[in-house]
Amino acid sequence: MSAYLASYLAIALSIRLLSGYLTVIEIGLLRSVGSLAIAGAAVWAGEAEQRRAIIPPKLREDVVRSVLHLAGSLALIWSLAHLPLALVTTIEFSGPLFAALLLYLTLRRRPGIGATVGLAVLATGIGLLVFRLDAVPSRDLAIAIGAVAMLTTTNLMLARLAAQRSTLSIVLLMHAIQLPLYLLLWFFVPEQWSPPRQPYRLAFALPEFAVIGGAVLALIVGGFVSQAALANASRHASPLQLCSADTLRVPLITLAAYLLLAELPPAELLLPGLWVLCGVIITSLPVSAAAKPRPEQAGRA
Repeated sequence: MSAYLASYLAIALSIRLLSGYLTVIEIGLLRSVGSLAIAGAAVWAGEAEQRRAIIPPKLREDVVRSVLHLAGSLALIWSLAHLPLALVTTIEFSGPLFAALLLYLTLRRRPGIGATVGLAVLATGIGLLVFRLDAVPSRDLAIAIGAVAMLTTTNLMLARLAAQRSTLSIVLLMHAIQLPLYLLLWFFVPEQWSPPRQPYRLAFALPEFAVIGGAVLALIVGGFVSQAALANASRHASPLQLCSADTLRVPLITLAAYLLLAELPPAELLLPGLWVLCGVIITSLPVSAAAKPRPEQAGRA
């Protein structure tokens, strides 16, 4: 899971920096092309038997998850590029709440006592953060909430796929399905429909080509590693634990944004933020072996 957290941190910072040069769709397309190239090279370098097992008999789940992941990724890129980072990180903490709701609606699976306490702590903390931020309903806020809901759903679907197939197969197929969709969006969506580009600068001086090159490399490598690491992690944790641990990336992004971009979160958010982290940690604590879902049930949502 540490590899996933590090890769997502790299993705978030690279999106923040590239948003001054590229549109939301171009950032998503770049990530898809690079990740597909890495996954394809890894498959090509593998054994012939592994290559034959890449494509499963049925692609329905892969297609649904890939399209949902594309929409969620574009919404998240939009949010990271054009909303205050404190607001985006607050909304992202709601992932475990969406996961618990989806697991109940699809499998009628209620969280255990410990997880319920953690979710309650998490929900109250998010409420305090939203109150302190004076967030008002808007289109951009709805986009950010939609991003969390869609990406949480894809995490739950990933758990089921990871129980059936190799990580390389999942990652390669996802980006292969997404690439033509990104190209269609790039060709047919007018650039003026994209929000205005927001230039962000590092807190210290670096040549512009080094900033752009480093951000592109971080976006590409992080895009591949994040999905591969998340697939591997889903084999060792329950879906709710996975979605809760997933939000631990949020304080890392906040810290990195302060160190690298000089974006300091408001001081009044510190205590509610720590309260939210307590809820995340409680929800992601290990459960007994008897309480863990069977692999075939893990991602049915």
